[in-house]
Parts: sequence; structure tokens; C-alpha cells
Amino acid sequence: MKLYHYIARPNTALEEGILSFAKNPNADLRYYFKRSNETTHEGIVKWMESCFEGRSRAIRGFSEPIQWTEKSMSLKDFIDNADMYSIDLDALDRDGLLEAVYVSPSVKDVPTLKEQWECDELLIKLYDYNDISTRPVDWSVCNDELGHRFAYVPYYIIVIKDGVIPPKYIKKED
Repeated sequence: MKLYHYIARPNTALEEGILSFAKNPNADLRYYFKRSNETTHEGIVKWMESCFEGRSRAIRGFSEPIQWTEKSMSLKDFIDNADMYSIDLDALDRDGLLEAVYVSPSVKDVPTLKEQWECDELLIKLYDYNDISTRPVDWSVCNDELGHRFAYVPYYIIVIKDGVIPPKYIKKED
């Protein structure tokens, strides 16, 4: 089984692997300022770990490549400026590097969830990585005008031992 991960160009993933937030001292902190009320890399790592153990060593992945529509041109810009990598979950698990997998379901699939500007992502721990859904993702729900992006499609967070997916477990996709 594989997941897809995107990294902005240029990147060194084929040499250094995919780095989690904890292992990436050059990570863009802006996204986390509002969510964490922290202003340093170290502070954000501590906040992530307060969410659950391993959160700072986790990497986001999608069950299929992102598909943009005319209503989600920001997704087109996102993928046009990034390299897509597939991650071999079977090999990570076999070699003992896969610690846990969480799903962030689409907010449309959680009717009791009240959408808030300040809310953090909903993450549900999966019993086994084979529980990752292989159903097609409805990318049409992503809408730039409405501010609907990744919260409206399911994605996965994989916690990696030591926080780095070594190059031998990834493949650059076209």
C-alpha cells in the first residue's frame, strides 16, 4: 500500500528522505503560529507532541494523487510547485519504521463537528495501516472561494520512527 506526499521544489527528498516537522529545521512555521501560539520551531514541536506522542515526527499523505478542479486552482498551484512522492507503507511497516497511522476524515463525514476558523485537525488513530481507505476521493469538494481545502478530503498522518522516511521507501512520481 502507498500514500502520496508533496514537497515544494527544490527539495532533497531523494538524498535525505522525507523529513517530518521535528526533523526539518527549515520548515515553514507560519502555518503553525496561529494553531499553536508558538513562535519557534522548538515550541511548535513541543505543542505538536502535546497533541499526541509522535505528532511532530509525522508526515501527511493522501491515498491518491491530488486532483484539482476549476474551483480549486490553489491545488493546481500547490501541485505545480511540488514534487509528488509515493511512500511504500508495506516496506516501512516490515522494517519497523511505521509507528502509527491516523486519518483526518473529511469534515463533511463528521456531521457533529462544528467548523471553526481556529479548530485543529480531527485525527483518528487507525488500528492498522491496512485500514486506509482505497475509495476514490471526491476532490470536487475543494473550493478556493469557500476556503475549502484539505479539511474537506480525507488524508492520513503517518508517525515515523526517528521522523524521517529514508529515500529507499519513496519514489518520485510524475
